[in-house]
Amino acid sequence: MSSSTKSNSLLDWADQRYQIRGLIEFLKHKEVPIGGHSMVWYYLGGTTLFFFTIQILSGLLLLLYYQPGQDTSYETIRYITTKVPFGWLIRSVHVWSAHLMILSLVVHMFSTMLLKAYRPPREMTWVTGFLLFSISLGFGFSGYLLPWNELAYFATSVGTDSVKSVPVIGQWLLEVMRGGPDVTINTLYRFFALHIVVLPITIFAVIGMHLVMIQRQGMAPPRGHETSPRGMPFFPNFMLRDLLLWLMCLIGLMTLAVFLPYGPGLPGVEWELGLKANPLAPAYPGIKPEWYFLWIYQLLKEFPAHLFGVEGPEAALGLVSVIMGIWALIPWLDRKSRQGLPTPGFTDYGNASILFIGYLTLKAWDLGGGGGGDVLPDPAAVARTCAIIILGVAAVQIAIRVLVYHHWRFTTTGAVLLQIILHGFFGMSYLLAGAISFVLAMGVYIIRYRGRERVFEGAKS
Repeated sequence: MSSSTKSNSLLDWADQRYQIRGLIEFLKHKEVPIGGHSMVWYYLGGTTLFFFTIQILSGLLLLLYYQPGQDTSYETIRYITTKVPFGWLIRSVHVWSAHLMILSLVVHMFSTMLLKAYRPPREMTWVTGFLLFSISLGFGFSGYLLPWNELAYFATSVGTDSVKSVPVIGQWLLEVMRGGPDVTINTLYRFFALHIVVLPITIFAVIGMHLVMIQRQGMAPPRGHETSPRGMPFFPNFMLRDLLLWLMCLIGLMTLAVFLPYGPGLPGVEWELGLKANPLAPAYPGIKPEWYFLWIYQLLKEFPAHLFGVEGPEAALGLVSVIMGIWALIPWLDRKSRQGLPTPGFTDYGNASILFIGYLTLKAWDLGGGGGGDVLPDPAAVARTCAIIILGVAAVQIAIRVLVYHHWRFTTTGAVLLQIILHGFFGMSYLLAGAISFVLAMGVYIIRYRGRERVFEGAKS
């Protein structure tokens, strides 16, 4: 019997029981939109899913040896990395894939926003994507404590302590997270349960909803088109390209895992085991969270202890909540995009968000501040160096938007850049510079809104 006959017989057997041919026909007719924008962005969702799959597989292998407990957590991680054959590699793959998954997810989210792929009827697809991003951050935060080493212990203490700033329920929420007023072994048990049970069940459910919505509605066509003017067949054309990209991602992941098994050594991107956690020891010097939390960490530092009768951390977390809330509700706020019209203002908001988060992240890394040992970095030098870098990034952004997309609306970007310039080059406090920039931006928006009203009234008369 020839190989083709055998494959047909197997296909017939599966089709009789599971209607496989119907799925194959669906995949053959499913198309990936091709338009004026690059198809690169369509691969990011699959790339994120690939790294998540690696997370699950490597996590299961680590779970074969890991035992949570006061006298077992650190010891089993050390045993995995020093005694288990290739255990160090599996742990390195697990951590690297976590960072790459969140990086891919962040780029995917920003690309979706800038391409306006949240347009109707895909509003809930955006919301489920936002939930996936939030859950992924929860994975990163809960998994950080599991090695029970010094860095993880004190970083978790600092990270959970910020929860106290939540109005009314802050102290209660802190004790729920920690299992008491302080970070103890009870905190480890809670984070372990969250990391391997609660969050996986939740994320699988949300991923299922997200994929069902994408399959039912298809990938978003280019803006200005109800349907894509032309498309590439998903099967086998796009799928083969996707698999090739996954192979390249696997090669890159394994290269990083082998040659940088404990990370590149940057704050927030390092996971050397170090010493076992000792709650009685002095705090670990230079504690900083994972890189995707650095901007929030730095924002908390920019606020004073008290601001207009409000606790500084409470005000900072309130600002973060407003920013994230606006991000989640963009499909409903961007009303012109719902009608298929250009919305350069929201594109500007997306680009300004990149600059805003980027500046705070760079500041958290203390770039250009010198220091080292017992010498603290120079805050003014850090602010100036980071400002120069972000201004360079902004120049590239603006050039692309003007020359390629013919955008001329830069109010939000201008406000962010003004804040960075005032703070980085003139030594003004970050909050005062932000307040001045916000007031000026609101003034521009009000003038523009009143100008549109006059034009509308003139047209009516």
